[in-house]
Amino acid sequence: MRSTRSLSWIERLLGFEPVPPPPHVFALGPTELHYANIQRGPQGLVLEDERIVELPAETFQPGVLGGPLKEARAFYEAVGGLLARLPKKVDQASLVLPDSWLRLTFTEVTELPRKEDMREEILRFKLKRLVPFRVEDLRVESVQVTPFPDQAEPLRVLLGFGIETLLAQIESAFAAAGVQLGNVTNTTLATMAAISPMLAEGQLAALLVVQPDAYTLSYFRSGELVVYRYKSFSEGVVDQDSVARDLRMTQSFVRRHFAGQDVARAFFVCPPGDEERWSRWIGEELGAPLEQLAYGHFSLLRARPATSWLTMAPMLGAVRLEVGG
Repeated sequence: MRSTRSLSWIERLLGFEPVPPPPHVFALGPTELHYANIQRGPQGLVLEDERIVELPAETFQPGVLGGPLKEARAFYEAVGGLLARLPKKVDQASLVLPDSWLRLTFTEVTELPRKEDMREEILRFKLKRLVPFRVEDLRVESVQVTPFPDQAEPLRVLLGFGIETLLAQIESAFAAAGVQLGNVTNTTLATMAAISPMLAEGQLAALLVVQPDAYTLSYFRSGELVVYRYKSFSEGVVDQDSVARDLRMTQSFVRRHFAGQDVARAFFVCPPGDEERWSRWIGEELGAPLEQLAYGHFSLLRARPATSWLTMAPMLGAVRLEVGG
């Protein structure tokens, strides 16, 4: 059983023990591996290099949390082959994974013991009551966040979890190619890091991320995730009525817990070709005029990315996430 501790994709998002992140970022999904070299320049971020490698259709086993490698050799070769074609050696990098592979949820607790094993037992027990997965098979990470004033228990904890076997296999493939993964984050958290500099301290913002298999709705303030909802497309029909109903329900929850504070900005990003449909479905349901993430939102110099903003926005965010020392 893995230890419940603050992992990079949560801990470093919140800025603990900061070390400048590497400029090399990978984004991995079931069928593609993306690479970008994003340097920090005096006038903004510079996209120095970008590569996309298609993966065989059955590289990963299917599953609601993703699945372990089915074709491990093909994946190792894809990672090694991509790195071999780069002009410079990559020793350290960040990695962005789909939200379906790295899930998030909140829980409340009365106290968190200092002893790691006792804290782990409490949080895994809490998670077992929240998710329909075998907690014993999961890598579970946690970080304490700002509690709601009216919550039942005094402490609020953000839990992150994914399949241990899958995460270990991915890490091993990169390690075999000589790359140490520092930040390992999901699409929503990394996208949030990319757009947080656009907001003033204390402003409340919304972010809707539509991915091929699910969408996530998040609200955040001062770089801290405060509300997170994950909706898989396999859970039922996804149409304008169901999306609007889900967004209204979440917005009602936000208004209740952040009474008197308006949503300053509302962002969304989706797969290419789906923009018009989702813009229509979302409407004004996020609490502020809708802003579709585009080139003008980012101080990205030298080149326009070949990939979509659904992939590039979180990669830009990953180079802003400080790595724990």
